[in-house]
Amino acid sequence: MGKLKSNFEQAKKKIMNMNWKNNGIDKPSYIILVTEFIRRGNIFLDFNSKDDNRRAVFNAAEVINFDTPAHIKEECNALVNSNVGWVTEYLCTFYLEWAYVVDKKTPVALKFHDLYDPIIKLFERGGRISYHHNELVCGKHGWPRNSGVMTRGIQPQDIRDEVLDALDDEQ
Repeated sequence: MGKLKSNFEQAKKKIMNMNWKNNGIDKPSYIILVTEFIRRGNIFLDFNSKDDNRRAVFNAAEVINFDTPAHIKEECNALVNSNVGWVTEYLCTFYLEWAYVVDKKTPVALKFHDLYDPIIKLFERGGRISYHHNELVCGKHGWPRNSGVMTRGIQPQDIRDEVLDALDDEQ
């Protein structure tokens, strides 16, 4: 039986294998993935901060004051395609850093190990996000830039590929 790869190694592989040219049509699954990403982010930020003025795009390692080594930050930055737009670029970098923090068995990182999974899955499925007029935008849909105004009562979304594929196939 092979040795399990670290979260960081798995995350690096995901980013390196991402097809950045695969984007275009707006799929119903994108709404689920962005909403779930924001929902998870709010739960994480509720756990770590009481400030309700928050952005949907944040670096979880910085929020918990984790001191990411400079060589890891450099490696993360080097892996991310800088032609994808700054929001996507930042999120991929933050995802890689968070995977490193999870590998360090930091308790809060272990609790929120899947924090960035919905947004990375969005990118894998061809979705892209950006900021426009104080909204986080994906396709023709927008979410408030201050994600703290979103209700915490949103139910967790099932983001398994088979569920998302079925939703997209209904289109």
